[in-house]
Amino acid sequence: MPLRWTVDHGARPILAEAAGALSRRELDEYMAAVAAEGAVGYRVLFDAQAASVDLRVDYLLGFSQVVKDRKRADVSDGRIAIVVGSDAEDDQGAFFVDHTRGERPCRLFRTIEDARAWLDAPWSPLAQG
Repeated sequence: MPLRWTVDHGARPILAEAAGALSRRELDEYMAAVAAEGAVGYRVLFDAQAASVDLRVDYLLGFSQVVKDRKRADVSDGRIAIVVGSDAEDDQGAFFVDHTRGERPCRLFRTIEDARAWLDAPWSPLAQG
């Protein structure tokens, strides 16, 4: 399976790791599983460094809307850190970030270390971006 994830209900992060060709089906299954696990709105570290992603713009728009709608201030600040490994994924990731970050803090990174540092830092809505 190209997408695996773990949920820590204590600290409330999700670590998702994608490898190979990532499709709409895997992303939809991931979103359904997160909801089933009661982890909607948790912070997310999405590591797509080993993935290839080629999703249509209309799907990315719909997916970003679903993610925005799943914000839950009662469980987490909802930050999403996406780590990409290539310019192609950077372009799609940037599109997703631009269409998500108005409701949920969302940033794109090139390293896991930078993504973790951002997720672990104290959060202020004034520092979004």
